[in-house]
Amino acid sequence: MTLQVAAVFAIFALLSAKAHGQDGEPMRFETPKMNEEEQHSPHTPKSFEMTCDACTAIAFQMSKALRKAEDKKPSLKGKPLPESDYLDVFEAVCDNSWDDYGIKTVKGVNRLSGPGLEAKDFPGMMQGGGKWPGRLAQKCGGLVGDIGEDEIYAEYRKTKDLFDYLCKEYTKDCVKNDKQEL
Repeated sequence: MTLQVAAVFAIFALLSAKAHGQDGEPMRFETPKMNEEEQHSPHTPKSFEMTCDACTAIAFQMSKALRKAEDKKPSLKGKPLPESDYLDVFEAVCDNSWDDYGIKTVKGVNRLSGPGLEAKDFPGMMQGGGKWPGRLAQKCGGLVGDIGEDEIYAEYRKTKDLFDYLCKEYTKDCVKNDKQEL
């Protein structure tokens, strides 16, 4: 049995050594190398990619949960959820949605990876857990506290997606600032 397992690993090693991604570049499966902030800070790291990815994940989870809550109540026939329902949705999202997120290196840049994020579809190893569930829960709770559940739900009702509102309009976490400060 152990000889078979060793043979499988040897074949996998040979194949992966010559494996190439869709862009023709060799695929590398290595754990992300994190800087001090990414390893130890209780807050979301300040890089553009990390802050945008964190906001995108929050917008995705909120939109998904609100859609699911509305779909569970077809009797509303397009009317808004009762306030108590969407308050419960935001609380559940901010408290419980982050275990599937972590860091993955994509084209040499550390990115947040998980449901609703583009890095999820790139091959590579994701380093999950650690401080990420707490960072995302804290950022989610901060957004809900700053904006308010009523306002977020009203924005969701307009477009059924919170990405533009949360990440481009409110936080501007996904708006690249190309201006150089003097």
